[in-house]
Amino acid sequence: MKEIGLTKQKILLIVLVSILVLAMIMLTVMFIKKGKKTDKSKNNKKVTTMKKVDKHTGQNNAQNAQKATGKGTESNLVKGKITKLDEGEVFGLTLRPGTNKIMFYKNGKVLSIDPYTEKKVVIAEYPFLKVKEFFWNQTADKAIVKDFDEYFTYDLGNNLANKFRYGIDIAFWDRSGNKVIYKFYDKDSRQRKVAVADMDGTNPKIIFSNEPYRRVDFNLQPKTNRFCYYPTPDARVKGTLFCSDMEGKNNKEYGGNYGQDYLWSPDGQKILTSYTQREAGNRLVLGVMNKDGGEFKGLSFATTVKKCVWSYNNVDVYCAMIGGAPLDIMLPNGWAEEKFNSLDTFWKIDTKTGKKERLIELSDIPSAIDSEQLVVDPEENFLFFRGRRDGSLWRLKL
Repeated sequence: MKEIGLTKQKILLIVLVSILVLAMIMLTVMFIKKGKKTDKSKNNKKVTTMKKVDKHTGQNNAQNAQKATGKGTESNLVKGKITKLDEGEVFGLTLRPGTNKIMFYKNGKVLSIDPYTEKKVVIAEYPFLKVKEFFWNQTADKAIVKDFDEYFTYDLGNNLANKFRYGIDIAFWDRSGNKVIYKFYDKDSRQRKVAVADMDGTNPKIIFSNEPYRRVDFNLQPKTNRFCYYPTPDARVKGTLFCSDMEGKNNKEYGGNYGQDYLWSPDGQKILTSYTQREAGNRLVLGVMNKDGGEFKGLSFATTVKKCVWSYNNVDVYCAMIGGAPLDIMLPNGWAEEKFNSLDTFWKIDTKTGKKERLIELSDIPSAIDSEQLVVDPEENFLFFRGRRDGSLWRLKL
């Protein structure tokens, strides 16, 4: 009886062990099958990816070319179509020479900012008290500054400022960037005159005598030694552009419509112009003409050239269209005198064909913007501008 009991126990143990071994074998087989399925799935994904690359070979080649040249890759890393780069009132927007960095004056400091990293660098510090105007020469190493109601010339390299002279109405850099063109009232002759002098106001030389307008704007024809002036745009005044060499000779006149304003192309071969359709009107017209004032072409775009900047290809212009102007206000007067703030939309215009391309959808503009002092970087990845509402610096990715 005892042997029979032991035998039954052995049989039971053998059965249990056999069941356990069988279960382990089944589990192992299941894991192996699952592993094979996973490998197949991975292989299928790899094949699919390769097919996508083959399908879009051109696109991938273009991306590889961008990486090889370094162009476009940094721009693609910039977040946000439009961004406020600096909060608060900035002056004298310009490009820092040899870079794509924007340079400006703010709160006693000359700063630059990298449009990709948004990193700011203090270049110099100078305590102007109440800046009203600030603009650099072509090499951005000297500036003309209107502080309170007096003009100064500022040398960035030496970090020194000198009062220019008392009683001038407007000042502008000549082609060399080392002399100042200015307008003043000569009490002895009772004439308004335009002259050029050294940075400190010494060695003056008269260019124009008996200048007819109380308020004028200056500009230079690029790639030449020609200087131009015209009445500050006013919808009640016909704005003829007067140009001559620096001796006041070889004169030429352009335009003459009400409120007319002018912006030369970088190569000096074209002029972008804006004016009011009728005297004391509020409808602005944008157009383009050649360097001789001919071949005028209307662009069917309502803005002032002070909201535009030329592309480096001398064909396209980037402009902000004025929006929200009251119907009872003159243009460009009302905008220039800040009687209202524009609700800008941003466009690229082909001056040859008149074709217009919206740069940013209205829904993507985070707040109402009234832009001025537009600057485009050398690679035309960004459009920079000053927002008039608070003077802040903005960046629009192109």
